[in-house]
Amino acid sequence: MSRLLGVNTLVFNEELSEGTVQQLTYIKTIKELGFSFVEIRREFLRNLTEELLETKTEAERFQMPLYYSVPSVLFESREINPALTTYFEEARMMGAIQVKVTLGDYHDLQENHVESLAHLFKQYPDIQLSIENDQSIEGGSAKALSDFIFVAHSHQLPIQLTFDTGNVLYIQELAEEAAVVLKDYVNYIHIKNVKQTPDHQFELALIGTGDIDIQDVLAVFPENIPAAIEYPCGNKETAIDVLKAEKAQLI
Repeated sequence: MSRLLGVNTLVFNEELSEGTVQQLTYIKTIKELGFSFVEIRREFLRNLTEELLETKTEAERFQMPLYYSVPSVLFESREINPALTTYFEEARMMGAIQVKVTLGDYHDLQENHVESLAHLFKQYPDIQLSIENDQSIEGGSAKALSDFIFVAHSHQLPIQLTFDTGNVLYIQELAEEAAVVLKDYVNYIHIKNVKQTPDHQFELALIGTGDIDIQDVLAVFPENIPAAIEYPCGNKETAIDVLKAEKAQLI
């Protein structure tokens, strides 16, 4: 089988940041480009409840599964983020099958944390929680995430990981090595390339022009793990051209 490829709406960041276009308007375009799903970003939702319901209708119209990217954390001040239930309810309203956050201020997994998460997952059995590696050692390193997920799974908490192919470079890890460590826990991939500039800064790059061999990293993961292109690609017309070219490299 071939890997399912989707699009995170960050691709259309230029227009969405202006606040004049709703994410749901891109679902038809993404479908027509031959992608299999869409990842909606919470920070681009303006009229939250109304847009969630309208996005669900549009996704159902084009038979496009939805994922939900939330710019928030699982742990806040070493406790489970109290807003997590809100995010899951928003995902339910939109018909999304996953909520993605980052790890946050995690220290240890206490009994009350386990009980809180177990209750949440029982309340929303059809929505997966996935934790993305961020650009910090504490929340992005292979060791930090594998240590956390091992403990979570020992308590039968069905939490999985989102592997961002580009974020590992910001903490001086090798993408392929990190992928090998985390691959058994990953249920979702963000495809993003990065390159280091002469002054040792990092900037986003196209799949074939960055410092990461994206194909080698993807090859670490089973083909049943879906992946979404996730980086700003300019205005809509430019973004469409980039998506066509990047998709051709990935299939």
